[in-house]
Amino acid sequence: MSENTRGRGSSRYSVREGMDVLDQNGDKIGKAGETMAGGRYFNVDAGFLGMKEYYVPLDAVTEVGDDAVYVNTTKDRLETMGWDRRPEEQSGSGTDVRGGSRTTEVRGGSQTGERMQLRQEELQARKEQVETGRVQIGKDVVEEQKTLEVPVTREEVTIDRRQVERRPSDTPIGSGTEETIRVPVREERVEVEKTPVVYEEVGVGKREVTESQQVSDTVRREEARIERHGDVNVQGWDEAMPQYRQRWQQRAGRSGGRWEDAEPAYRYGHGLRGRPEYKGRSWTEVEPQVRQGWEREYPNTPWDRARDDVRESWGE
Repeated sequence: MSENTRGRGSSRYSVREGMDVLDQNGDKIGKAGETMAGGRYFNVDAGFLGMKEYYVPLDAVTEVGDDAVYVNTTKDRLETMGWDRRPEEQSGSGTDVRGGSRTTEVRGGSQTGERMQLRQEELQARKEQVETGRVQIGKDVVEEQKTLEVPVTREEVTIDRRQVERRPSDTPIGSGTEETIRVPVREERVEVEKTPVVYEEVGVGKREVTESQQVSDTVRREEARIERHGDVNVQGWDEAMPQYRQRWQQRAGRSGGRWEDAEPAYRYGHGLRGRPEYKGRSWTEVEPQVRQGWEREYPNTPWDRARDDVRESWGE
């Protein structure tokens, strides 16, 4: 029978094949399967129709109930924990077969230590449509003075006098004194007539213009507070960082680099040291998995640039 005991101090856990495997939030990962690697791991059939397999170290188990097993991580971190890689098969006992069901004993509780989740707030921008103004187009009558240059024609009287050959006249002098020549004189006059014509059309439309705006706000995050009581040796990043920095300065020499650029790699490698999936494994074995996690968390920094710093802090 399995023991329904929670906590790290329980003396014994029993994991049976077919039990539900749940993460620390109670979400189902899959079904427990057979043990492997000398009884240090058991596989979990997950995904649709059990097509995905995980290999969970037994020291990651935090609780075993009647029908369920709880592990110390969440579903979204399974692959970052390295549990998607098949462990090496090793000889050794650790499997107790009763009535065809495999049972694995985990003694002494979990060796991974207690974990605390630290949260932080992140800014997320939402956009909504708002009316910022309105355009209305109408017509007004505007008067202005205009001048046209119009060519006009007028008649002028010209008098042509010329000498003729002397010859006898048919009429005596004095007759025809009442004779008059009338010549009408004409000219063109300009009359102004106004006719409305269409000189322009005004159309109204809209176009979208995209611009970048900066928004800012105050966000909060949780930071771990370490309180020491008595003579306690705590090896966190704040305690380890000065030693790593000194080593980096000795190794970098006069290369001109900055510690601020190297610190993320040292911190990343330091954080891997306590993970159970890396215990007892060489750097050659774990490097592909470590590189995958690095490129996921720090996509802007090439692995070749960070590799030596990660290895130095991981393998200390």
